Amino acid sequence: MITFVVNSLWQGLVAVAITALLLRLVPPRDAATRYAAWLLTLAALVAIPALTVWTHFGSQLAAAVERHAGSVAAGATFSLSFAGTLTSGAADANLERVLAGLWIAGAAVGMARLAISFSRIVRLVSRATPNSIVEGVPVLISTDLTIPIATGLWSPAIVLPAELVDALDPADLRCTIEHELAHIRRGDVAVNALQRIVEALFFWNPWVQIAGRRLSAERESACDDRAALRIGETREYALCLAALGRRIAERSAPLLTPGAFGSRNSLVARIERLMADGSPATAHINYLAIGGVFMIFAALTLVFQALVPTPANAAPVPSLPVTNVVAATCANPNVDAAVVNPAAPKVPVKITHAVSAEVAVTIAPNGDVSGTKIFKSSGNGDIDKAVVAAASKSTYSPKIVNCVAVQGTYLFKAQFAP
Repeated sequence: MITFVVNSLWQGLVAVAITALLLRLVPPRDAATRYAAWLLTLAALVAIPALTVWTHFGSQLAAAVERHAGSVAAGATFSLSFAGTLTSGAADANLERVLAGLWIAGAAVGMARLAISFSRIVRLVSRATPNSIVEGVPVLISTDLTIPIATGLWSPAIVLPAELVDALDPADLRCTIEHELAHIRRGDVAVNALQRIVEALFFWNPWVQIAGRRLSAERESACDDRAALRIGETREYALCLAALGRRIAERSAPLLTPGAFGSRNSLVARIERLMADGSPATAHINYLAIGGVFMIFAALTLVFQALVPTPANAAPVPSLPVTNVVAATCANPNVDAAVVNPAAPKVPVKITHAVSAEVAVTIAPNGDVSGTKIFKSSGNGDIDKAVVAAASKSTYSPKIVNCVAVQGTYLFKAQFAP
């Protein structure tokens, strides 16, 4: 977990920075594409750290590339050097527990907020009065609401504030309904709900929050473009937004609904974007650009896996019973896992130059090897397999934390010379 959190922070910075730089090439009027890019970024902020920690395709690919770059052949001198465990003793387990507790508590608060938001929406819809049906979508009027919202995952509906309906002329009311219809047509209600869940679960990650804010902003702009296209006049739609801004107090929508008019500043920015130039609005996504962003993130994941390997990638193991591994006296209450009887790798190729390989070995509480993973490849698959086999055959003493044997990780390093 510690590795995942740390990776999420610095890898998230890289992902957000890449998206921000790439979107400099995408005009502000292309809001649909910008929205899709930030949505992909939000998914990458979760997926890239997870794939880096729990998979190792990148390191395997790097080893395969290095194998083809040059070959290594038969008999060699061999030496083992051991770097010890890769994490500190008792502090490691304690920090894991504290971190898990804080994460669970924070996520519970975030999910509770979402539950309250959901219940608020249910009450609003149940108390709202049916007004009309536009393109199969019910339009409801509510006295409990101050801003228009689109809601309903399975039964979409538009809910308008009663005061706003009374104050707006027919043209402005049409603009409002078109904007909320755009949310429903684009599937924004469901995506917004998923976004809020991710933000709640990863409340501690500033890059998730930043990507979420940019996603929300571009969502509203994309709906503006779609509504402007339906109305047929961008300037008319911008004037409609201005009229709405004069009548709507600065209030936010429930968390589980897309909020069109939560901030006057954001509303002004949207109007300025619409009026910035005379180019026509577009509701289409540039799939070539989004495919490029996806490929960059995929390549970034492979690079992270190859350059930042971690023993946390070692295969997870179930808890095993401890069998007389810790002396009753417990002279050393906190001891890292250690090799007791290292096995020498049997390399089937000739060594022509100095080379080394490192294997992260997961040691169960009873001292057995329960998982291995290449930590640093030699560049030759045969050598890597021989070192992994030797690491698996070696015997170890387990990691001891507060006089209790626990799962630990040991770095088994083999060095070869001609």
